Amino acid sequence: MPEIHHLFESCQLGNERSVWLLLPRAPARAAQLAVFLDAERYRDRLGVVSVIEEQISASALANTLFVFVSEHSAEARWRECPCYPPFARFINEELLPWLQTLHWGVHTASERVLIGLSYTGLAAAYVALHGEGRWTKVISQSGSHWSNGGWLTDQYRRLESPLPVQFHLDIGSQETATNVRHRDDILQVDSQIDAVRHFRDVLRATGHEVEYVELDGGHDYATWRQTLPGALRWAIPNRES
Repeated sequence: MPEIHHLFESCQLGNERSVWLLLPRAPARAAQLAVFLDAERYRDRLGVVSVIEEQISASALANTLFVFVSEHSAEARWRECPCYPPFARFINEELLPWLQTLHWGVHTASERVLIGLSYTGLAAAYVALHGEGRWTKVISQSGSHWSNGGWLTDQYRRLESPLPVQFHLDIGSQETATNVRHRDDILQVDSQIDAVRHFRDVLRATGHEVEYVELDGGHDYATWRQTLPGALRWAIPNRES
């Protein structure tokens, strides 16, 4: 599939990062939009391009512009992913408007999907919370909803009405570790699986549609690669076949 590399400079974040565009299979037609955070992890470690190509070969996915947003640096990822307002503004107010100016018809997309894993799974849900209807679906793979004592889950609990966003959450049944010290200043008290289950329950209680997948696996790329094809078919199904 044809691909374009772009260096995107963010005024909100004060830095520059790579963005890869995997072009729609039918460029002359309107396309859906799927934006992956953690580009390097998805592309280099999970093999997401092969996953997408397999699903397209099976006629399972809609005509879609796939976008992969890199991290600026490992240190920036620690800062930007745990519910950081400038990061939400970067995605919502800089990146998405730019994508909608491109000539692949995503300005009319009925599905605008934001996708992340682990820390960026948390970030995707946070960006959607402040998206004001910009996003229709979120795929959060093993999202780090333990972050800051479950702060984001509490924000969703306080919503007066559900967002116009549907959620796919997946988690490995082996993600049970508690009191994990990630850095000197970051302690994960709750397990990944308990935090994701709690986020799922809050979403459903506040009226959101949630697809939840729990499988025998850990916090690793092999597990996420198993669940991603189904998540993509859920998010951007080919309704023409």
